[in-house]
Amino acid sequence: MSFHIVFWYWWALSAALLVCEMMLPGVVFLFLALGAAIAGMLLVLEPEMSLEMQLGVFAVVSVASAVGLRPLLRGMQKRSDDPNLNARGDSMVGKVLVLDQPILRGRGRVILGDGSWSVTGPDMVAGAKVRVAAVEGTELRVEPAP
Repeated sequence: MSFHIVFWYWWALSAALLVCEMMLPGVVFLFLALGAAIAGMLLVLEPEMSLEMQLGVFAVVSVASAVGLRPLLRGMQKRSDDPNLNARGDSMVGKVLVLDQPILRGRGRVILGDGSWSVTGPDMVAGAKVRVAAVEGTELRVEPAP
């Protein structure tokens, strides 16, 4: 008794890969699903195709679609008008803030919106105005505001 692959096995694999594509981040399973769908379609046209040939078609179509469609899909991504949309810290550079706690030995805190941020900079008293010079991880590097 030998194992015989039927076209709908490939289509079921394609459907399962599409479900993975919808549930997981990135665009990887889409190309594999396309390869499985094409392998199943060719198996409908040529039912006696060997397993090696089916796997070859699956691999070649998956890689070719990844190489060919990835630039197209990147071009379709919607870009934001705000370059700092996902870089909250970068959007703070240049803002003038008031120190909530004094900067002692180079460390202090400011309140910005509904959060409190650690700051580093020259020693200053609470209530002094500072300008954000840079963001270093979760800390703001500040300097005296003019």
